[in-house]
Amino acid sequence: MNNSFWIPLLVSFGTMIFLYLLGFIANIEILLFKLSLSHTEISLLPIVVGMVMGFISERIIKWRARAN
Repeated sequence: MNNSFWIPLLVSFGTMIFLYLLGFIANIEILLFKLSLSHTEISLLPIVVGMVMGFISERIIKWRARAN
């Protein structure tokens, strides 16, 4: 597979992991993943931001490929 698949995937997962770690380290409620016996709480903001970053990086790769 070529870079047009792997780079956006890595960018989106990397962004998600970075934001969840930032929320954990800085104790930012909107970025936290909470797990307990009674319920699980997942913040959707890192997931949405990661998907947007993956989409943007895919568009940049396609734009640069078209420019060459």
